[in-house]
Order: sequence, then structure tokens, then C-alpha cells
Amino acid sequence: MRDPELMISLLKEMSEDNMGQLIIPMRIGMGVPEQQRHHHVALLVDAGHAAWMSGQQGVARITNAGYDFLNAATNPTHGEKATSRFVELFNGGVAYARAAQAAVELVAKTMGA
Repeated sequence: MRDPELMISLLKEMSEDNMGQLIIPMRIGMGVPEQQRHHHVALLVDAGHAAWMSGQQGVARITNAGYDFLNAATNPTHGEKATSRFVELFNGGVAYARAAQAAVELVAKTMGA
């Protein structure tokens, strides 16, 4: 099952790294939380908000689109509303990328951009 809050949390982790990266290696005997984190990074890659580095599926970096979405979701004035809208759409069956774009557009519209 996809977890939108975990996806936002992983984008935050990447954005806080000086290189915008997250090291998340696959290994034998990974526990369920590690498996979920790796799976959700792979979903972020599928959506274009992260990318595997050099073809390795153990190091991912946040993309420009990932930063755009994260900026909307964490906007000090409108982020809570944008995140709520994203989660509402996402959990309602709207594709991740479209739900994320709706959150970005909500903040842009609210700010007059």
C-alpha cells in the first residue's frame, strides 16, 4: 500500500542532504520498514520526483519536480492545505503525479503566481 506521508517524508530526507540524496541499499534480511522505505523511493522515482543515481537502486536523489512538490507541501503559509489536498486526491484514487501537481498549483494560485 502506498503511503503519501512517507513519500513526503522521504522527499524531505533527500532535500536535507547536501547532495539531495538518500542512501537506501537493498540487502538480504531487510525488515518491513526498510522494505517499505525502499519501495516508496522506487514509487517516487516512477513519479519523477526522485531518480536512481548511476543506475544503482540504493542511492536516490530528489529531482527538480520533487523539490517543487516538497516546496508546496511545506510552504509555511499554504503547505498544510496543499498537503491535505494532495492526500485527499491521492487516497481518492488520483494518480500520484496529478495529485502532487494539484498541490503545487494550489499554492501557486494562492500566491498569485
